Amino acid sequence: MLSVRLVGPGRAGRSLAGALVDVGCDVVGLLGRGDDLRAAAAGVDLLVLATPDAALPSVASAVAPVDDTVVMHLSGALGLDVLAPHRRRAALHPLAPLPSAEVGRVRLRSGITFAVAGDPLSRELAGLLGGRVVEVADEDRAAYHAAACIASNHVVALLGQVERVAASAGLDVEAFTGLARHALVDVADLGAAAALTGPAARGDQATIDRHRSALDPEDLPGYDAGVALARRLAERRHAAVPTAESLAEPTAEPLVVTSARAFSLAMDTERARGRTVGLVPTMGALHAGHRALIEQAAAECDTAVVTVFVNPLQFDDPADLAAYRRDLPSDVALAARAGAKIVFAPGVEEMYPGHPEPPAATVHVAGLTEVLEGTSRPGHFDGVATVVTKLFALAGRCRAYFGEKDFQQLAVVRRLVADLSLPVEVVGCATVRDPDGVALSSRNARLRPEARVAARSLRRALAAGLSRIRSGARDADVVHAAMWAELTGEPLVTPDYAEAVGAGDLRVPDRLQGDVRLLVAATVGGVRLIDNDGAVLDAEDRAQPLVSAVFVQTTKEH
Repeated sequence: MLSVRLVGPGRAGRSLAGALVDVGCDVVGLLGRGDDLRAAAAGVDLLVLATPDAALPSVASAVAPVDDTVVMHLSGALGLDVLAPHRRRAALHPLAPLPSAEVGRVRLRSGITFAVAGDPLSRELAGLLGGRVVEVADEDRAAYHAAACIASNHVVALLGQVERVAASAGLDVEAFTGLARHALVDVADLGAAAALTGPAARGDQATIDRHRSALDPEDLPGYDAGVALARRLAERRHAAVPTAESLAEPTAEPLVVTSARAFSLAMDTERARGRTVGLVPTMGALHAGHRALIEQAAAECDTAVVTVFVNPLQFDDPADLAAYRRDLPSDVALAARAGAKIVFAPGVEEMYPGHPEPPAATVHVAGLTEVLEGTSRPGHFDGVATVVTKLFALAGRCRAYFGEKDFQQLAVVRRLVADLSLPVEVVGCATVRDPDGVALSSRNARLRPEARVAARSLRRALAAGLSRIRSGARDADVVHAAMWAELTGEPLVTPDYAEAVGAGDLRVPDRLQGDVRLLVAATVGGVRLIDNDGAVLDAEDRAQPLVSAVFVQTTKEH
């Protein structure tokens, strides 16, 4: 149990004392004016100085230092130097108004943000209270605290002006607080520039003039200052947010959004403007294969949209998740060159509130997920189905583009869309290959040179299987044997599976017929790779090859 003593029985001190008791801390005392502070740091893990900023240096110097005790202040404006001569110093500033001890006690445990500095105990304490943290260095504290005061004190002062102006029209301020609340939510979701509306934002001087004529002269300076700030923000938005004309250019920087609400709103806006949406879900680490998907989406739809989200539900090994390459600026740049206009790049908590606790609701597609990759990676396709369903729910009506390289994934997505009646058209796109026939994958970067050569055996195995089919083989075991022999003939390759299945149900049939898919998986030099190819057996039992790949000349860009 963390033992804590506080100095300063004001609103902040009493609010924090109550909140710490609620989370199981041992609050041993709350000292005030006239108390002897010399031994205040003795016998406790943490001493909190909840005094006014001007008193902090003198209060800190009045306390005899104790090497193992952390001395912490609650100031947003001051650095750690005011806590001299104490060895372990910290700062914890709650980004929330504390109007009373009773309200503050609850608010401090409501998931607010704390600005922390110094000893790690400050971060631990914020976590104990259930809050989020931002690190603020001493040299940045003045700017940080100015922003905090503008967000709280200045906003309240502005609403005071709203209250006065509303009263002049015979209205209560309550009629306008809901408007202010929605505006704040929009700023949190979209950013201030995108959330801005009103006459100053659209350059409507006539309306501004009418406002000024109706206001009391004492309120004009505040109103004019607000107009000036809105105009400045509008100028920044005009410079930062792509226009309809700039979005028409393939090289324009895409609009990047991280909020689920903002993404959904952007999709609704595109459709409201009569534009069709082409969605390309990815886990980032984009390469030429992804670029082909984005280019196809851009060619067939008015607005190509890329999602970049490393989905933790698709990883059964935390080390693989941690090692997965993340480079959003590079992904955005490639998406821009391919014609994407919007990139949705949410954080994990945006997609799975409560993470790392697993979501209570997940999506399972029975039948297609227990075979092939599902055997080697149990639970993987539940992660795929869950995140894709969430993305489709946020995106709304669209066309969604998936590569045939992950054919089982494509089959799972098609089934969940059909079974759940989602307003999404799923488009399968041909596998993109390097000139040596190896299917493009973010995993290829992990292949050593000799393993890269060995990886060609997957493509040779598929060719051997297709050759048997074209020669008349209709027994899946015969086709399997041909592919397996090709894989096992390469010393650096450890095969996982090599199957000929029905393209619709991914099951091995008694006799190959109709749409057939050949799928292989193997570990090559320690890296697991997959590939596939297909053919359609017509009514006369002849094998018709599918256009299942495009080839690219790779460059450093890819």
